[in-house]
Amino acid sequence: MSALANLFGIALVVGTGLAAAAEQTTKIAVIVSKSSRVEHVSKDDLRELYLRRRRLWDHGERALPVNLPSGNPVRERFSRLVLGRSSEELVAYWNARYFEGITPPAVLPTPAAVRAYVAEEPNAIGYVPADEAGTDCRVVMVLE
Repeated sequence: MSALANLFGIALVVGTGLAAAAEQTTKIAVIVSKSSRVEHVSKDDLRELYLRRRRLWDHGERALPVNLPSGNPVRERFSRLVLGRSSEELVAYWNARYFEGITPPAVLPTPAAVRAYVAEEPNAIGYVPADEAGTDCRVVMVLE
């Protein structure tokens, strides 16, 4: 193997390790609309909302949780921190819920799309990297 190939291999391993470490330390902001009546949520609240075992806010309105796409590093981290499993591990859970008439939260393609939707929908809740929370939504929790 050439010296260049060795160097490339080392750079790839180091780069992958740094990316994984950065992913694990990225803070996640849980956001709601500025017009939302929701002031606070707990991890338990999030788990119940995102597993659709709870579908209404305390004030009686329908809760609208939104996810990032499966495989997105922020979604994977959120799923591990809040739901205790990866989005892949949740496939069987959602398949079983399908026969009960329960569908998973809507999926939006990017943090910007999540933020835009949540900003306009008072009953929505979403999550984005903390540094992308912006000023058009209110942060109700930060996951570290």
